[in-house]
Amino acid sequence: MIPTPRTIELHDTDGLAFAATEWDGGRREAVVLVHGLLGTRSLREIIRVAEALAPRRDVVAIDVRGHGDSPGRFTWGREEWKQVAAAVAHAARPGRSVAVVGFSYGGYHAVRAAARGAPIERLVLVGAPADLHVLDHFPFGPKLWRHVPAVLNRRRRRLRAEAPPRPAEAKLTDEELRRVTAPALVVHGGSDWLISSRHAERYAAGLPSVRRAEIAGGFHGEYLVHSHGDELIALIAAFLP
Repeated sequence: MIPTPRTIELHDTDGLAFAATEWDGGRREAVVLVHGLLGTRSLREIIRVAEALAPRRDVVAIDVRGHGDSPGRFTWGREEWKQVAAAVAHAARPGRSVAVVGFSYGGYHAVRAAARGAPIERLVLVGAPADLHVLDHFPFGPKLWRHVPAVLNRRRRRLRAEAPPRPAEAKLTDEELRRVTAPALVVHGGSDWLISSRHAERYAAGLPSVRRAEIAGGFHGEYLVHSHGDELIALIAAFLP
């Protein structure tokens, strides 16, 4: 049975209010879902994953700052980890384990939250960048054009963002990766046009406990739910406690 979702307001440690949707059935495991750049918690792909996990686990899907219904401006990873950490703290009732599934930039935020002490038990990174060098390969080929139908069908919300930092300033450091104690599943789509496999390799080399999964022909981030949803959801469900 899937609990009825409800909209809630959470606050991070800086007092910033941000929007979330919660499927709360009082279960012993919970999952926080974090969208990627230009995404929101209301994407059909996020909802599909939430509804697939909700029969067995409680789910909290959030809008990080500057996205969807959350105020503020997107800071390109400097502050968004605080919303992930606050959502994990909200879900972490006594005796309850919390996992985080981050899509694209949401995975980057989740890693930073885990590195800074958020009580995350399991971490799933789907097409997550490890830095802002995302166009270090030729993106304008068949992989991009395969994404076009899904991109055109996405309902968009205006992004409110600060100017992006220099790429070197946004790189997750080796020390940050070493501080992540949660076992991680790193998923990369073979047809990801934006994030090359180099990023998955960086996570695999730097995180202390990691499993890699490559989905042949899989798309980028949330779009991987569009292209290979059943396979991705099965991987996530099998990995979670």
